[in-house]
Amino acid sequence: MAFKGMNPEQGREVASAIGEAGQQILEVIDQASSLVNSVEWVGPDYDAYREDWNGFVGGPVNSLIEVLQTKSDQLNQHAEEQDSTSNQG
Repeated sequence: MAFKGMNPEQGREVASAIGEAGQQILEVIDQASSLVNSVEWVGPDYDAYREDWNGFVGGPVNSLIEVLQTKSDQLNQHAEEQDSTSNQG
């Protein structure tokens, strides 16, 4: 019979890497946000740019980080389920 299932340890390693990728993205975006907020620029163009940047960070970037964490959690859950199934038989 062919192997079915996952290697739980590999699944956990990948889940960890996915979670770490989300954290790395968050760190880079935080650094970029600090730079955006430190620009010597006064006026409505800067206000609009900063508002757009903050919307980008609070919207798509935040959603990406949440999805990566969800996918990491799901993969960990599958690894746990694989452990449970393997230990039953």
